Amino acid sequence: MRDQLEMLAEHGPKWAKERAAMALQVAEQYDGGGLEEYEYQDIMLRLIEEPKIDTDAGDDLDTKALLITAIHMVGNII
Repeated sequence: MRDQLEMLAEHGPKWAKERAAMALQVAEQYDGGGLEEYEYQDIMLRLIEEPKIDTDAGDDLDTKALLITAIHMVGNII
């Protein structure tokens, strides 16, 4: 799912690019031992908080679903 985040960070709409790029940075920090798992998951969940992402995504449900799914998978969030 990191591939999907990388694709969104490069080619997605602005709101998705920003979130995907941040998710990749946070994942790198976690992989390097800079974050505890609970911190990592909390930050990842904040990237896809409902009211804010709904406003930013508008009617772009496919991109929104892809971003949410990718963040859940990369963040090991059930």
